[in-house]
Amino acid sequence: MVRLSAKLVALIIVLSVIGNILGLLGIRLPSAPGTTVEFHLSALPSLLAAASIGPLPGAVIGLLSLTIATIRIGNVFIPFGNALLAGLAGFFAKKLSFSPPVSGALAMIPYTPYIWLACSVYGVPPAIIAFIITKAWIEVMISGIIVELILRRHEIRNFLESFKSK
Repeated sequence: MVRLSAKLVALIIVLSVIGNILGLLGIRLPSAPGTTVEFHLSALPSLLAAASIGPLPGAVIGLLSLTIATIRIGNVFIPFGNALLAGLAGFFAKKLSFSPPVSGALAMIPYTPYIWLACSVYGVPPAIIAFIITKAWIEVMISGIIVELILRRHEIRNFLESFKSK
């Protein structure tokens, strides 16, 4: 279990802000009228924390890191899905020792039906949902590869792992 020290809370806040900034830097993709689909790497900070510190901090960062995107897009299920994704990826990375890209891919398996349900509630057409899911897979795979590359730096890995409870 992760102890929420002041140091860890500060890291959660910083990574959540970075996630929100990455969400603002999204690239709007062509989609059906009335829908907003953006390519962004806002899950990267939560996946980084999940793979290095653990599932709980990753999930909390996932929950907080899409606040601005949630307001802009208007789907209240977005942060909960991101928390689910990061928490599961953290479980696969920390408990089962999978690499970040593999952990992200495994976390996408239960996250995919969540996306479908969350979009269906808002009446998003099935073709657009399929597009969103494909985009999400690509984002998570790219984020997983970036996390893998970041964590290859021993200084960064050691720094992030210093936030785990002793």
